[in-house]
Amino acid sequence: MRGITAVVAATFLFSIATPLSALTESEYKSQTDAVPADEMIVYGSTGKQRHITVFTDIDCGYCRELHAEVPALNASGVDVRYVAFPRAGIGSDSYKKYVSVYCADDPKRALTEAKMGVVLKPVNCPNPVKKNFDLGRQLEVKGTPMIVVDDGTVIRGYMKARKLLRRMKLAYVKPPKGSEMFPKVAATRISPEHYLVVAKTHLYTRPDTRMQIMGTLEPDVVHKFSLEVDVDGERWLGFKQGGSRYYTKANNLQLIPKVISKSIKSKKYAATRATAIFISPDRSAKKMADMPVNSYYRFNLEVENDNERWLGFSQGGIKYYVPAADLEEI
Repeated sequence: MRGITAVVAATFLFSIATPLSALTESEYKSQTDAVPADEMIVYGSTGKQRHITVFTDIDCGYCRELHAEVPALNASGVDVRYVAFPRAGIGSDSYKKYVSVYCADDPKRALTEAKMGVVLKPVNCPNPVKKNFDLGRQLEVKGTPMIVVDDGTVIRGYMKARKLLRRMKLAYVKPPKGSEMFPKVAATRISPEHYLVVAKTHLYTRPDTRMQIMGTLEPDVVHKFSLEVDVDGERWLGFKQGGSRYYTKANNLQLIPKVISKSIKSKKYAATRATAIFISPDRSAKKMADMPVNSYYRFNLEVENDNERWLGFSQGGIKYYVPAADLEEI
């Protein structure tokens, strides 16, 4: 056992003693300082004091978090200079996205939109993305973001602005209101309601059709929505799932009216003739499924509408109804 312990201890000490990179801070500084301004995307500060060079990937979640801190860094006197490092390599989707960013009319705006999830129009032009990537390989970038402070200090990974500024011995300055890189969606919470999808509709993480499509709701699906927002006169509805928010256009949805039904003892009923299962106790409502003769369901709801008695049941939190005249208890 002593021999095994000694080997483990020796390996542990060796890993501590081994430097993460053979490059010196002065080499990191000289290499990043030598990158021409037109080969980077720079978010400049007012009253600049310092700068950081960031190797970034558009599809990197922590890079997105760091990008959200840019206004605070700028307000505190730090220029943020981005160098492209698409981790998936030359020719990858991330690489092509960065080329489109660099070739856009406004690269800074395009980079912010791309990090937010907007699908940019593919554009090509002479660009430094491969040169940036090769520099990253030369500087042993293993992951993104990798931050090189202007004194040559290397920070591998995301660091919050306040902590980064402390490292740089700079005071934190609160960014001006309205300078957010990713403005919050001013959605209003509404009473959760079920909606019927009347036309195929896409889900986005923001109420913006330029965003990447995160999912699709097919016609005749019922979904619950609890958020509402108006964008340029167009109404969107949204819901929360797994810590994220998703939005879709309201004109593809139809509100299912709330029905005040009475709970009854659960019993089986069979169809005495071909009928249908409706989303509401109304023969003009959407038919969700056919109910053939002799097929049966267990019903535990009852309601009367326009002098017609209906029986209902709940499934997946959604209520369905069948005309009682078409059913017989079994």
